[in-house]
Amino acid sequence: MPILTLAHERYAAVEPDRLALIDHGRRVGCGELERRSRRTAGWLARQGLAPGDVVGLTVRDELRNLVLTYALMRLGCVQLQLASYEPRPMREALAARCELACVITDLDDGGLQEFPRLAPDFEAIFADAAFEAAPRAPSDGPVLILTSSGTTGRPKLVACSQRQVHGYGQPHTPGPSIGFIHYSIESNAGKWITLTNLARGRVHVFEDAERVALAQLCARDGVDRVNLFPARLEAEVNANRERAGAPVLAGVHLFTGGTPVSGALRAAAQAVLSPLLHVQYGATECGLATIAGPETHARWPDSVGRAFEGIRLRIVDDEGRALPPDAPGLVQVRSAWSATAYLDDEVASAKMFRDGWFQPGDIASMTPDGQLIFGGRGDDMMILNSINIFPAEIEAVAEGYPGVLECAAFPLRSAAYGDVPLLAVVAQPGREVDLDALLAWCRERLGTRAPRRVVRVDVLPRNANGKVLRRELAASVRGGR
Repeated sequence: MPILTLAHERYAAVEPDRLALIDHGRRVGCGELERRSRRTAGWLARQGLAPGDVVGLTVRDELRNLVLTYALMRLGCVQLQLASYEPRPMREALAARCELACVITDLDDGGLQEFPRLAPDFEAIFADAAFEAAPRAPSDGPVLILTSSGTTGRPKLVACSQRQVHGYGQPHTPGPSIGFIHYSIESNAGKWITLTNLARGRVHVFEDAERVALAQLCARDGVDRVNLFPARLEAEVNANRERAGAPVLAGVHLFTGGTPVSGALRAAAQAVLSPLLHVQYGATECGLATIAGPETHARWPDSVGRAFEGIRLRIVDDEGRALPPDAPGLVQVRSAWSATAYLDDEVASAKMFRDGWFQPGDIASMTPDGQLIFGGRGDDMMILNSINIFPAEIEAVAEGYPGVLECAAFPLRSAAYGDVPLLAVVAQPGREVDLDALLAWCRERLGTRAPRRVVRVDVLPRNANGKVLRRELAASVRGGR
C-alpha cells in the first residue's frame, strides 16, 4: 500500500466520516477525499496516463491539487509541480527538461504549447461512479520531482519516492493535530508538509491567508500548528505588537525556517504570538534535519536545534574533513531518505553529494552537545579584500535598529575589491529609517564587515520558498532603481 495514502485510505475504509481536511471552512472527511482521489485516477487512466509517465501540474486550487497528487500516485505516475505563480518561461524550461506526457491545469492559460493539456471537469469526475474502477500501480520509484530554489543558475531537479517525501516531514509534535501552512501546496514545502500531515492522520486546513486573519483562522478551525516563513512570522509580530494581554496565538505551535531567524525575532514572536516557537533547518534535497524548540531560543538564540532521529550531521572544512565542536565550516547531512543526485546535472551532483553525504553549501558550527548554530548560506558568502562576510552577520545587527521591519545584505561585485557588502532595508509601516544613522550603527558593531551602503526598498524580492533573491537586489542597485 502506498505510504503517503495510508492514513486517509485506512480511515476511509473503517471511519469514512473522520475529518481529513478543512477546505476554506468546509469539512472534508477521509471517505470523501479517498473517493475523489480514486475517481480522478480513473478519469486520468482513461486519458491514457500510465505508470512512469511524467505529468506537469499547474493547479492553483489546493484541494484539487492534492486530489490530483493522490490520483497520480495511485497510477504510478511522476509529477512535476509547474507552479502557477512562476513565469511561463520558467515552467516551459522545466517541462522541456522532464519530457512531460501532459500538463494538467485548472487555469485557462495554465497549459504549455508544446505539451498536451488536460483540464479536468472536477465536479463531474467526483460525481461519476463510472470512474471508481481505477487501476492501481503504486510506485516505489520517483513520484515527485522537486526543484531547488534556483537562486543561482537553473533550478536543480530532485526526484523523490513516497518514502523519501514521508521522511522529509519529520514529526514536530506528538499525536493528532490540526495544521495550517502559510504557503501554497504548489511549493515544495507546501506539498510535502500537506502530504506528511495527512499521512500521519493530522487534519490539514486550506485557507486564503490574506482573507482570514491567522488568529481568526486558528480559533475558527481549532488550528494548533502553523508553518510560516520568517518574513511572515515577522509580519504577524508587527501586526500584533501593540495588542495588550496574552500572546495572540497562545497554545499554537509555530514552525518557521528557510532563512536565518534572529534572536530578536524569536523573542518577539514568543512574547507577541506564542511561546511555542520552533525554528527548523533543512533543504529540498534532504527534508527537515533539525528543529529548535521553545526551550532552546534563550540559551542558543542562533541555534536551529539538534538533528532528528535518523539524521546525521557534521561540520567539515573545504576538503571534507570533520571539524571540532564550535568551529565554523560546511554543513553535511546524511539520512535514509535524502536524495543522492540531481536528475540532469552531473556537475552539481558531484559537488553537493559526497560519499553518502549531502552538502547544501550552508555555513554553521556545532556545539559540543549537538546544537547546530546556523551561520548562513555559503553560496551567499561575500569576500571583501580577502575578508569573509556572511549576510547573516550584517542582518543580525541591522534587525535590531529602530524602525527596521526586515533587511537583506547582498554583494555588489567590484573588480578592485571583490564583494562590496550593501544592505537593503524595509521600514516598518508608518516608520522612517535614518539610513546614515543605520550605517553608522552597523559600522560601530561590525567594523570592516559592515555594509558600505544602505538602500531603502519597499519589499525584499523572494522566490517561492521565501528565500531572498540577492542577485535581484544587486541588479536593482546597479540599474539605479
